Amino acid sequence: MAWYFNSLLPACVFIFGANIAVAETFSCSLEPVTKSGWIPARVLVQFLEGHEMARIRASEEGGPAPAVMKRRSDSSYLLDWTPSRALMAKATELSSDRYRAVLNLGNLKVSLQVLTETMPGTLSPRGAGTCIRIDGSIP
Repeated sequence: MAWYFNSLLPACVFIFGANIAVAETFSCSLEPVTKSGWIPARVLVQFLEGHEMARIRASEEGGPAPAVMKRRSDSSYLLDWTPSRALMAKATELSSDRYRAVLNLGNLKVSLQVLTETMPGTLSPRGAGTCIRIDGSIP
């Protein structure tokens, strides 16, 4: 019986580990394009289930947030998310504003916009940058 469980364990690790490996993670460095508002210096984007779902991590202290994802072309995606209250409690630099990013996997470029209503008459904070593909998943 012990042999059965010992042989079953590697099979389970392989099966469940294979699901984790399917996820693609990109680390994107951003520079502010506008002078107003806060833009994260780095954003992690993780595609799940064959690019059917995505999670975003825009802060070192907070966890990932689910994103609404729309394919814009063969190589680019529109990602839209709003941090949860629990996430904002951990990552105080995040606001309750909507965040929207366009990630182009063809040239590994990203643009990000914070859709805010707290600063009427000013441009929405924007950032742009480049991404690299990394192995692993968002913790």
